[in-house]
Amino acid sequence: VLHQFGLVGGDDYDSKETRLTQLLERLPCARRISPEGSRAAVAPAAWAVLLICEPASLKAVEPVLAKLRQASNGSTVNVEVVVGRTTQLPQASLARYNLVINWDVPTTAEEYLRRVSVAQEAGFGGVDDLPRVVYTMVLERQLKGRGCREIKLLLRRAIRFAQTELVAGGAAKVAELDSALQYLGNNFDCDEDGEDDDGDADDSCDCMHCTSRSGCALSFHMARPESPLKAVAAAPTVEVVRVPLQALEDLSAVAPLMASRVQNHACTLICLHNMYCHTPWDGYEHLFALPAGMGAVRVVMVLATGSSWHDYPDVGSFAGGVAWMDILDMESMNKADRLIERLVEHEVGLLGGQGERLFLMGASQGGGQSMLHFLRSRRRLGGWIGAVCHAPTAPHTPCNEDPLTDASRPLVNCDRPMRLLAGELDSTFPAALALRDVERLRRGGGFTNVGVT
Repeated sequence: VLHQFGLVGGDDYDSKETRLTQLLERLPCARRISPEGSRAAVAPAAWAVLLICEPASLKAVEPVLAKLRQASNGSTVNVEVVVGRTTQLPQASLARYNLVINWDVPTTAEEYLRRVSVAQEAGFGGVDDLPRVVYTMVLERQLKGRGCREIKLLLRRAIRFAQTELVAGGAAKVAELDSALQYLGNNFDCDEDGEDDDGDADDSCDCMHCTSRSGCALSFHMARPESPLKAVAAAPTVEVVRVPLQALEDLSAVAPLMASRVQNHACTLICLHNMYCHTPWDGYEHLFALPAGMGAVRVVMVLATGSSWHDYPDVGSFAGGVAWMDILDMESMNKADRLIERLVEHEVGLLGGQGERLFLMGASQGGGQSMLHFLRSRRRLGGWIGAVCHAPTAPHTPCNEDPLTDASRPLVNCDRPMRLLAGELDSTFPAALALRDVERLRRGGGFTNVGVT
């Protein structure tokens, strides 16, 4: 069973009603694509949801469910609501629930485990391959309450058990449980340095590219030479372009500054950095060099506005991680994607129209943003490379904005290589989450050349 918690309520977080809507509209409903690329409609995934709330919350729950029924996107989601703090739960033999949503934090660890057992029993049914999830909504003031304290102790014991017993999940399960434990153990009243947040901090990026107000920059690098003498005479094998994302809104103005100074480069790599870090590859540019004799590579590093590619509805997830669902904001992702598309077309033009020589790459948040364009691209590209990220598909996106379920989506890149580096001990995006997404790319998207390390 996967355990995920979500901060809700107050001025800083989404309401419980909004969070419930976000969860239910993201339950996957996919078409499967054959390896040959022909679309074959299949029955949608049969999600069954058990929502547990207290009597006072029922009036808030019912309008959300009624609205979702009216705006049904065709997915099969069955929601049963049970009311009460320690209410009688449905018998596992009568119903199997893939997702249990705790509208309120259980008051004891024993009650939490009782609800977990509902999802656990669904796992024994073997009716489909959906994950079994318990999602708990948490008000900030509840983090110090008895329920959260007992659940944290429970998680710590589970982590120790998983560390010593492979049958309990080993390192992969430790990472999942640790993401929940970090979430519940975070001090949300303090900033990263432990100081009280007075609201006067300067959130602007302090990297050299932002502080110098760079509009566009080019640099040239060489592969590591065999000797210092050869380094003097060697021609550059890596051309690096750094360009702010907002500059792409008027690409014609910045294009002359981005013009390639290296003749006939072999390929182009468009790189999107991780969140809040414009400089992950600074000082390592020479490592982009191709093997000797293969020519020069052009590397375009795009710098996101505010150092973030898109917004996050669930800002509380920064505290720990997400074992199951990373709630993505598609409006801001689509805005960035439109600018990336302009850049791709410009760079393909420099390659004489040969899109197969252009590759997309990204790390963490930039990995998801770059993959979104790869999944949507109507131009045949070289491939995609990413690290410590996940696929921007359901359950992270609403079903009606999942790039894999768009009936008119292009299939031109389904056989192109996709390579993902996942961290076995990563608690932000646990490896198991990434592997589930990869399986969905294969089975639901028809991508036949996906590899994970």
